[in-house]
Amino acid sequence: MSNGEQQAKQPEDSDLLSIQINIGDALQMQDISADRRRHCVKLIGYLDKKSVLVTHPVKDGKLLAASEGQGFLVRGFSDRKAYEFSADVINVCTAPYPCLHLSFPSRISVITMRGALRIKPRLECSVEPGAAAFGIPATIEDISTSGAKIRARKEIGKAGSGVTVNFRLHVDDEEHLFAMPALIRNIQSGADSDSGDKIMIYGVQFVQPEGKERMALQNFICKIMVEGQ
Repeated sequence: MSNGEQQAKQPEDSDLLSIQINIGDALQMQDISADRRRHCVKLIGYLDKKSVLVTHPVKDGKLLAASEGQGFLVRGFSDRKAYEFSADVINVCTAPYPCLHLSFPSRISVITMRGALRIKPRLECSVEPGAAAFGIPATIEDISTSGAKIRARKEIGKAGSGVTVNFRLHVDDEEHLFAMPALIRNIQSGADSDSGDKIMIYGVQFVQPEGKERMALQNFICKIMVEGQ
């Protein structure tokens, strides 16, 4: 997890039913063969001690080859917890939609990170201070499912004040428009390395990103991590 790696405690053993894993969560599957390629999939569901059901890995719009008995190292994250487990493909389904049944893990290695997993995509965004109907141009320096670091040339608010962060992400061949309510948690000032102009760095916490927004953010982070392998 080099792109968003955080300092963490030592891994602990757990099980799939004990961690907060949700239907639709993004998972990273790494082939344990010599290929070692990583693929981003979504969790469809699971049945205790039976199987874990995930979407079939896709690249450039085409299904990747998968066969029964093929082994993978599966990784995922939920806020400040990162987990991984080994699983084999026990069934390849093509109808009514392509998916894989993976063996149900007997144990999962879980690491609690000091902060949520973050990536550094440098996304253009606009920030609406409070109830204002206008947006201030800014750049997202890093982002996680729980918040972001935002760089702006103008003041967007005081610590503790509410803002709305607007940005676009291309996820699963679709463009998603986000309007994320957030709270400013910390503020730092500095100078632009090129122009020397004053800039402000804001740490913001998203207010309860759930449902489609949370899943889209997870999928985007997973995709960036896979592309950066």
